[in-house]
Amino acid sequence: ELPIETCETMNGSWGYNITDTKYKPVKDLVHYIVNAAARNANFLLNIGPMADGSVQPEFTDTLKAIGNWMARYGETVYGTRGKVIAPQEWGVVTAKNNSLFVHVLHKPGADFIFLPGLTEKVADAKWFDGKGKVKFRQQPEGLFVYTGALPQQEIDTIIELSLSK
Repeated sequence: ELPIETCETMNGSWGYNITDTKYKPVKDLVHYIVNAAARNANFLLNIGPMADGSVQPEFTDTLKAIGNWMARYGETVYGTRGKVIAPQEWGVVTAKNNSLFVHVLHKPGADFIFLPGLTEKVADAKWFDGKGKVKFRQQPEGLFVYTGALPQQEIDTIIELSLSK
């Protein structure tokens, strides 16, 4: 298996372009980071400096917001492995030690999500941000996680699954 990398820009241009004002929202850029982690990929975010070498304020504001998100939720991305299950319409999963981090990036069409093929025994499920319990049901074909009572976060609703040792 070869290492992979995904490269993205803060707007539509690689490098500085004074006329490119199609700035990507923080949400989209965080989704790139989470999706890269869930696929065992490196993520490269390009920032084209201005002619004087400085970084435009639109980029520094976005980078600060991404940094704030990472300070709060970084453990669900840093040092994790992906490819736990294939990416789903609702999002992706990362893993570290005995924890799985279910990143619900898009509101599911039902009051549950399904993690197909998850055979490891799940001991506990909780909402990562609030640490409240999350209901789940394990079946031989995978895991149902009931999301109806969870408040959907603006960027990423994260559920931590603790695996039995």
